[in-house]
Amino acid sequence: MKMIRVERFANELMSSNCFVISVANSNTCIVIDPGTENCVELMAYLDGNGLKPEYLVLTHEHTDHTWGCNTLIDRYDAKVVCSEACKQALPKEGRNYFLFYYDDLNYTYAVKRVDLVLEALDYELCWNGLTLRFLETPGHSDGSVCLSIGNALFTGDTIMQYKPYVHKKRGSLVKYKASVKLILSSFDRDVTMVYPGHGASFILNEYANEC
Repeated sequence: MKMIRVERFANELMSSNCFVISVANSNTCIVIDPGTENCVELMAYLDGNGLKPEYLVLTHEHTDHTWGCNTLIDRYDAKVVCSEACKQALPKEGRNYFLFYYDDLNYTYAVKRVDLVLEALDYELCWNGLTLRFLETPGHSDGSVCLSIGNALFTGDTIMQYKPYVHKKRGSLVKYKASVKLILSSFDRDVTMVYPGHGASFILNEYANEC
């Protein structure tokens, strides 16, 4: 299996994580959860390394993980990949986020398009000789998914070293607990490196918020 390179960038909103996945001898990459509106630092890295994002993978629909999508679509014509529930929620999440967190009634944001829905891909996507496998993990939001590539696991806001935040109306604590248990039972805790939506990366067996 090809070795992947993972680079982390801090998004502007709520210090969420954006990740760039690349492999040697390829000028394409995958960007996970671009949450900075103008993506200046991210694009400088991409251009400086001769990388063009082929896919923008969204672990879920919240704006602190999606705010940079349109910038990357416009510049690189990258394809947006997410779950059907995420796709359906994207148009309203932009308004909700800035209303509730910034008390701004006049600003709205919506990802301009979704190109690939995971259900239609049977939760697998082939890229550069690698198979990206997705797992439905609702709870933090209805559209939440995790992505595994070999021993790398990108968990969005489902698995991270923080107490979980589950919105009472747009999330489900019952589903969240079930999703955490599914992840912990599906991956080798000793070798799986977790790249969460917030905070530092860690080995899965170091996860401290088990339900």
